[in-house]
Amino acid sequence: MKYLPVAAACAVVLLGGCASVIEGSTEQLTVNTVPVEGATCVLSNSQGKWTVTTPGAVTVHKSNSVLVVTCNKDGYGEAKFYASGKMSSAAMVGTMLPYVGILSSAVDGSSGAALTYPDQITIALKPSVPEATPAASSGGATPMAATK
Repeated sequence: MKYLPVAAACAVVLLGGCASVIEGSTEQLTVNTVPVEGATCVLSNSQGKWTVTTPGAVTVHKSNSVLVVTCNKDGYGEAKFYASGKMSSAAMVGTMLPYVGILSSAVDGSSGAALTYPDQITIALKPSVPEATPAASSGGATPMAATK
């Protein structure tokens, strides 16, 4: 019985941040663009920026902030996608553990490890509108039809 407080303290230290221990603080996302491939996409959140060419996979750091995905390809307009994280299963379980749940929630919540982004992101690219070319000047007045 006299070792119970020590065992409880060790459990708190070992299990603190349950989602970050089980799932880690990074996750792999797959990015696709339609109707064409080969776009360069930059993913960013408060933890950093990552670049991928579609279709492709990239590992990002989890964060409490929104993940912004910006894609560019020649002949197409810039496209953006915003992804907010949702609570992971490990984080949900971690919050329910007696004694450890509060610490786990605090650790995972502050680091963003409790959240996951969508693992598949598909972004629609729209063709760029070609610039209008100015009409060639005729160098004079436009002929008008004669009226009778």
